[in-house]
Amino acid sequence: MRWYRKLHLRVRSLFHHTQVEQELTDEVRFHLEQQIEENIARGMTHEEAHYAARRSIGGLAQIAEQCRDARGVSWIRDIGNDVRYGWRMLSKSPVLTGVAILSLAIGIGANTAISPLSMP
Repeated sequence: MRWYRKLHLRVRSLFHHTQVEQELTDEVRFHLEQQIEENIARGMTHEEAHYAARRSIGGLAQIAEQCRDARGVSWIRDIGNDVRYGWRMLSKSPVLTGVAILSLAIGIGANTAISPLSMP
């Protein structure tokens, strides 16, 4: 696959996440239904065919997760989720946030002020 096609697919999965996820769900469901139809054609009952298809394909959630990992953009979404979570936690306790920011500012300022003095 050409690099621009891969780039297009990755950008699409970032900005059209719900549509891409729906397509992934539909595709996994399609493959499961095809396997069920093949099992029924072999002479199994519908229930047996369904269970045999689920066993042969494996966990649908695991397959979907492998497909998401193959896109190569899950880390960007994870970083965004982590930043949102961090922001929520910081906004829940503004006093602690203020103390942490003040400590960092004093530490960075002191380190910057002392650094030139310690150099020969």
